[in-house]
Amino acid sequence: MAYAPVGLNATGGVAPYTWTVTSGGLPAGLTLGSDGSISGTPTSAGSFTFTIQATDSGSSFASVPGEISIAPPLAADLLPSCATYCYVELGCVSVCGNFGQISGGVSPYTFSLESGVLPSSTALQGLSLTGTFSGQPGWLGFTVRITDGFGAGATLSPRFWMLAHISLASGVCYGDYNSGCTVKLPYSGGPEGVMPSVRLASVGMNPNRGCWDPSATSPPKGATLTAGGGYVTVVIPNRLINGYGAVWTVVISDQNLCSAGTNCVSPAATVTIGVQCG
Repeated sequence: MAYAPVGLNATGGVAPYTWTVTSGGLPAGLTLGSDGSISGTPTSAGSFTFTIQATDSGSSFASVPGEISIAPPLAADLLPSCATYCYVELGCVSVCGNFGQISGGVSPYTFSLESGVLPSSTALQGLSLTGTFSGQPGWLGFTVRITDGFGAGATLSPRFWMLAHISLASGVCYGDYNSGCTVKLPYSGGPEGVMPSVRLASVGMNPNRGCWDPSATSPPKGATLTAGGGYVTVVIPNRLINGYGAVWTVVISDQNLCSAGTNCVSPAATVTIGVQCG
């Protein structure tokens, strides 16, 4: 951007004065005018030192040292992870809202929404969105304007793709002494191709439906709870002499897309289980 003119003054001697750069050099693109002003549009960044001399009509002269720092031009870029879309999962506790970075320019910087709409329940803070993403799955885009301390501007236009929050369906698993029982609970949402982890959150009572124990407080020996292929599979083994009855509370979780070590956890699902005794 154009450099604000800087005027140099000389007093005494015999006017008019002649101005020259006697050592060092002005930044490329800036010139020293006949009136002692420095102006122009710099073409390279850096710190430049020089000496300017004023000579009067009687050949008397005086010198003054100078230094000008030229900042690189303001630029803004999307983070590599947001090059196409910034992928986020709706409803996660920690939000991955960072989408861009700044280079060059002169602080302080200001940020404003120039066009578009921010994702529901988020707010703009620098080149990041704060809050917890909510609303419907899908994508939207918006444009942010960045202005530096000299008034130079740049824009950035991220697109956020909101994935459905991971969820797990409830189900029932009834069987008998000879067969045990198996049930597959479908899960959905979260990032595609990422295997969720599954855990048993609690075990409660199941009202008695025959000869199984309605007050079981832990899984029977040999029971399994696994995730894969779009399902959580519950297997209760057969040959349970006393039967088994319980209500399991199950949750699944996946890795937060932008926060290593933080998980997005599904709402709890229940599995009502009853296996008749032998």
